[in-house]
Amino acid sequence: MPRDDRIEERLQRWAQWVQVGDGSGYPVTSVLHPSWSPPSPGITPTLKVSAGSDVRETHFLVRILPMKLRNAVVVHYCIKGTLAEQGVRLDCAPDTVLGRVERAHQALLQMLEASDVG
Repeated sequence: MPRDDRIEERLQRWAQWVQVGDGSGYPVTSVLHPSWSPPSPGITPTLKVSAGSDVRETHFLVRILPMKLRNAVVVHYCIKGTLAEQGVRLDCAPDTVLGRVERAHQALLQMLEASDVG
């Protein structure tokens, strides 16, 4: 069964959030990093707030997937690499990685549809 485009986009946003955060005001560069410099005089730093998103819900749903599907989603979307590398990390064939990701898509879609009904 083909992947659902909405779930694909949702997982892409989730992976970005997992990797770099949500823009909730934490500095991008540590003050200890050599490239950091204070704001220019007269400029007040502002808190950057991101728009509402579905990533927290996606994070919850990914966490309740069966372990093999959850691991496949994390490796495929967050760690990335070639399918062969993903297969090595997951100790399975590359086709199995794709199959698990597709099953995860279907499971996530079912969970989201079930939550819309209630």
